[in-house]
Amino acid sequence: MPSPSAPSLNHQAVLLAFEASTSRLSVAVMRGPNDMTLVERDAKVGQAADLIPMAVRAMADAGLGFDSITHVAAGRGPGSFTGIRVALASAKGVCLAQGIPGLGVSGLEALAFAGRKIAAGRHLLCLADTRRGSLYAQLFDGDAGCVGDVFEASPDQLALHMPASLKTHPMVILGHGAADLALVFQRHGWPAVNPAPATAKALSDGVDAGMIARLALHRLDAGLTSPLQPLYLADPRLGPKKTSR
Repeated sequence: MPSPSAPSLNHQAVLLAFEASTSRLSVAVMRGPNDMTLVERDAKVGQAADLIPMAVRAMADAGLGFDSITHVAAGRGPGSFTGIRVALASAKGVCLAQGIPGLGVSGLEALAFAGRKIAAGRHLLCLADTRRGSLYAQLFDGDAGCVGDVFEASPDQLALHMPASLKTHPMVILGHGAADLALVFQRHGWPAVNPAPATAKALSDGVDAGMIARLALHRLDAGLTSPLQPLYLADPRLGPKKTSR
């Protein structure tokens, strides 16, 4: 959980964010709440080779040098063991080189924060792919506040892990496989569960560095920090078999 820190002048913050916990790598540069540059690409392997060059491109596209950065954020999972490690290592490297603070951000929390307007007061169930046929999941209230811890379940068993008291409550599903999961929930007798609307496709694709950056900036404005530490929920040996690029 984030911990309190001294308030900072975050209207002047320039934040560089890394996200690599899924098969979609991304880097974002954020100057204030409405000025963002995002660079992303699909990459199931090769995260270590690609992420820093993407950061260089993002900084160039934003018209900034690395000496302009005031904070660095990174997605800390859950997700790909290798991707999480690479994103955190990249962030720590920039922090060390520039002498600036870093923030670790849960991808599921960033996804919920990005979807809170769509939620319109409804609960949010945010999902990430384990790449083992199951899903990481976490429930949030309509203000993107955590309701319970992250857990893992197969898609067809996910509804059975949810609090029965919420069965008649409206809920929105965001993240990996959201559209299909809404149908699974309805088969289990949850009639008021819906995926993100088609107009918010990015929320159905999962977390990206822009979402990491927005939540990190929000926490800075609230005087909160969270360490650049991984959120590993499974032994790394359980991941998919590695393939050559």
